[in-house]
Amino acid sequence: MEKIKSQSLKRSFMKAVAVTMLIVFFCSGLAIFGCYRFQKHILPDSNEVWLTQQTTAPDGTITEAKQRYYLGKPSPFGQLVADDQEHNEMQEQTNYIIERIESSYSMLSSKARTAYRASQICMVLLPFLFAVLGITLCAWRFYHKVLEPPITVLMDATTHIQNQDLNFQITFDGQDELSQLCTAFEKMRQTLYENNRQMWSMLEERRTLQASVAHDLRNPIAIMAGYVEYLQENSQGGTLTDEKLEKALSHLGITAERMGRYTDTMRDLGAIEETEVRRREVELPDFLQHMADSLSILFQNTGVRFSCDFYVPKGRAVFDGELLYRVLENLISNALRFAEHQIKLVFYMEHGTLSATVTDDGPGFSEKLLRKKTTLFYTKDTSGKHLGLGLAVSRVLCQKHGGTIELSNQSPHGACVKATITIKQ
Repeated sequence: MEKIKSQSLKRSFMKAVAVTMLIVFFCSGLAIFGCYRFQKHILPDSNEVWLTQQTTAPDGTITEAKQRYYLGKPSPFGQLVADDQEHNEMQEQTNYIIERIESSYSMLSSKARTAYRASQICMVLLPFLFAVLGITLCAWRFYHKVLEPPITVLMDATTHIQNQDLNFQITFDGQDELSQLCTAFEKMRQTLYENNRQMWSMLEERRTLQASVAHDLRNPIAIMAGYVEYLQENSQGGTLTDEKLEKALSHLGITAERMGRYTDTMRDLGAIEETEVRRREVELPDFLQHMADSLSILFQNTGVRFSCDFYVPKGRAVFDGELLYRVLENLISNALRFAEHQIKLVFYMEHGTLSATVTDDGPGFSEKLLRKKTTLFYTKDTSGKHLGLGLAVSRVLCQKHGGTIELSNQSPHGACVKATITIKQ
């Protein structure tokens, strides 16, 4: 059956029909030959004849005696004697007449005739029955062995999808059209699963964004409310001096500016989430080397040394180079704020994933920040000037390219940020 599966459905069906026809013809031939041999067995031999002896007595009386005789080979036979007459030595004339038996069927008994008729019916009926039985068995076997397994797999997959369950896998070996349909169905399932996963991730990001914004806006709102209450109390008590008023208004302005930056950040993140991934084919590692040369411009007049290593095999790859450049630009810009002497960029590729790791020799991430790595905004700045937008943007861009951002610390000190994207080779 594996040999049939490796063919197309048309060839498999034609092969099954051809095999069935050969079997039907063989069985029908055997049946006809058997019936013919049976008829020959029960019919008298066509070489048998009637041998008639006519004897004319002296007084003119004629007597006859008959005997069945086989003409196949010569054999002696004695003188025939009539049943009611003794041998007469004085007979004057004896004549012999040979008559062929014209109708052998007429010589059969009633039971033999019935058997003969039954054999004639079988010669016509058995080939018809073999044809009907062969077609039925061929159709059943072709459906049961070739059509039913992939149809069952597809129906089961359809039931899973109708129940909104994409956590399954369609596996079916073969190269015919239905096997190709199963493979296409599996690709569709994977696409749906990936789309649902990305949609779920986006919803989680939205919830995280809302929670993060609500948490981060709570402090400036509380500060503004506190200064408003302070101004009201001092104004009613008559203790509000110009110095206190100027100080309170200054802090209110700073807080309002910080809230404005949050609003701009939210707008920028919304625009980034709408960014489309535009993949194109590039040569590795030449393209990454050119990207590293462009990023080295960020280190001018900084006093920080930049190095880059490549652990990428030569060949072609398909990904969005502009997106990766934006991610690395954000990561290196953030690292420059904390690095003391050196920043290192390392590219390596494995299992269809391109990774870029940015490490610095600064103080590294705090334990509190590492525990909150699912928060949208990564920042240690309490002044409100840096909201962690660079890491947030990089994280969104990597997720749009099927990757992620991972934070860690290296020993003995320094931060490490790993950005990954999926590529096609």
